[in-house]
Amino acid sequence: MTSKSLFYNLLREDGKRRLWSMALSFLVFFFTFPVGIALSLSERMRGEIDLTYIISTLKSWLGFQNGWVAAVIILLSLIMGVTSFSYLHSRQKVDFYHGIPVNRKHLFWVNYFNGILIPAAIYGVNLIIAMGVIAVNGISPVEVWKTALSGFLLFMIHYCMMYSVTVISMILTGNVLVGILGNLVLQFYFVCVIGILEYCYSSFFYTSYRAGGNVFNRFMDKCSAFALFMVNLDLLQPGSPAGTKTVRILAVLAVTVVLTLLSFWLYKKRGSEAAGRAMAFKISMPVIRIPIVVLSSLGGSIFFWSMRSSVGWGIFGLICGMLLSHCVIEIIYHFEFRKLFCHWKQMGACALLAAVIFCGFRYDLFGYDGYIPSEASIESVAVSMSDVNYWVSYGSAKQNSLGEYYWEYQDSDEYIFNHMKLKDTAPVLALVRDAVDRNQKLHHGDDYSDTWDNGSISYNFSIKYTLKNSKNIYRTYHLSGDEVRPEIAEIFENQEFAKAVYPILLQAPEDTAWVRISRGEQTNVVSRDRNGTEKAMTDKLLLAYQEDLKNLKVETMEKEYPVATIQFLTKMQANAETKREEIQSSWKYSDVTSRGYYPVYPSFKNTLELLKECEVDVESWNSLDNVKEINIDAYQFNDYRSTYEDKGSQYLTITDEEQISQIMSFAAIDGYSNMNPFGGRGEERISFSAVTESGGRRSETSCTIPLNQLPDSVKNEINKIKKDV
Repeated sequence: MTSKSLFYNLLREDGKRRLWSMALSFLVFFFTFPVGIALSLSERMRGEIDLTYIISTLKSWLGFQNGWVAAVIILLSLIMGVTSFSYLHSRQKVDFYHGIPVNRKHLFWVNYFNGILIPAAIYGVNLIIAMGVIAVNGISPVEVWKTALSGFLLFMIHYCMMYSVTVISMILTGNVLVGILGNLVLQFYFVCVIGILEYCYSSFFYTSYRAGGNVFNRFMDKCSAFALFMVNLDLLQPGSPAGTKTVRILAVLAVTVVLTLLSFWLYKKRGSEAAGRAMAFKISMPVIRIPIVVLSSLGGSIFFWSMRSSVGWGIFGLICGMLLSHCVIEIIYHFEFRKLFCHWKQMGACALLAAVIFCGFRYDLFGYDGYIPSEASIESVAVSMSDVNYWVSYGSAKQNSLGEYYWEYQDSDEYIFNHMKLKDTAPVLALVRDAVDRNQKLHHGDDYSDTWDNGSISYNFSIKYTLKNSKNIYRTYHLSGDEVRPEIAEIFENQEFAKAVYPILLQAPEDTAWVRISRGEQTNVVSRDRNGTEKAMTDKLLLAYQEDLKNLKVETMEKEYPVATIQFLTKMQANAETKREEIQSSWKYSDVTSRGYYPVYPSFKNTLELLKECEVDVESWNSLDNVKEINIDAYQFNDYRSTYEDKGSQYLTITDEEQISQIMSFAAIDGYSNMNPFGGRGEERISFSAVTESGGRRSETSCTIPLNQLPDSVKNEINKIKKDV
């Protein structure tokens, strides 16, 4: 009974010492909840706003998703942690508190729990007042009290975690300012470590898949209470999986318990004479100084390297980071300049370690960029060349609970890696070996360059290695040259590659409803399943096109350009198109119905024959008789410079039949040329408009052609235009 009374009295006396922090906390929470909610609801009184919207707004303000309250919690955890144990930094106060007849254990727990109870009580009182404000405005608090309670509990357990870190920093130090700096170190040191390692990984490992992604970032919330709080703000939201929420909440509670016990242990070990010194424990001085100097040295070298890509500047940055961090820390530790280099050997060792880490990334001492799995260890490979199949739509049409249609996008690499398993790894590994050799010379040699290239044709490709031990390894490579490599052609002509890259090859006839053909500005439905009357033709066209696309050779693509595009709408896409027609909207569901177009090459005989049966005028696609004029827009040569000077006609107009015939024989419809990964890659292309006349109608079609395929006289005119601009 006496113990309980003593504990209560100590809490009350400690509260008197914290009156200013209590007043500050009350003001912050009062203006955040009662006043903030009253202002929000006053807007409703002046205008008619949907009640559901108002409740949703209140929940977002009272719940765990309120970023302002998160900032308040972080600030209060620092203030309360500092005020709870600031007496440890004054020798007079330490002598006074340790001189009263109270067990040091009781003194610790009183100060510790008071730093939690004060903000919790003030937070709770203001929530109750806020509920009253909500009720006065005609809204039942029952609608939002669960959200408010869950927000309160979640914020408070995260507050306890952040508060415990501040308490540890105050116990480890003997000065308030040093304690605050120590808290920043405990909260952000490993965050900075992960940030710098992530930067090094993405900047120096040029074969890393998507610049490394989250190789180190996934450890962020496991090494810092602050980072765990920030990540939980995103993951502990309404709608998140219950299992994820439970695990993360238990993790916060476990971390808080560990930090609390650690702070109590350090408190018992701390000597009274530590007050006034920078660090309470001498053993902690090198433990904190060395990692900071290493990180600062590495950070300095990375900073100057990123500015000039020079080893000399990297060394300069390393030295600057080393000297600044080491000297500043020694001044903080000893409060005098004569101790700047009292641990110069440790300083040198830190710089050496930072240099080794920097060189490990810069010269690939870890062997990351040079790694190639042995052929015997590979089960299969998947290859994604996103720059040549970017026009392919990955994903599927979906319908939500409200009956609305949308396109569920799927990442191209994700789709390809999930569907491709190439057993013939020889051509892939041949490309990889050349790419690795090129990369080592270009980026990890003595003469660094990030612009060197050796050809007009380039390919960026990502690879997923599936090893026989079930491990997956991802890498990205770059290759360039003047000609299409035979290995590239061999990969493209592999049936397994084609099936994974083009989803149309896996589309089933029973899921196909319509067929639509597009050429230039004209788009027509050529086969539409109306109660099954045209289903047979739809199936024939799908199977014929799949056969033509599977048999498409690289040699053919080097000679031909697509002459049209074809779309096989799925039943879900057709339903969206039908609904769009019913509501007579030109834009509704356009993102759903416009996806899934594939190229039609002149060599697709099976497809073209069936299109003829559908009364599509296929023969006119290759006819040059109707082209009467070609206009080349001169503004495309302006090199993005604006001018108000009148230079005459905007167009270079060609009417000579022989020149038109030569140009059109090599031309491709604008947009279709990019669907051909082997059609004049690396060549300068000229855009022009082909004017056709048929049946008294005049129309224009946008086309492109390689510059070197133009007649000499036209090329000379273009060169004159370029000189003038």
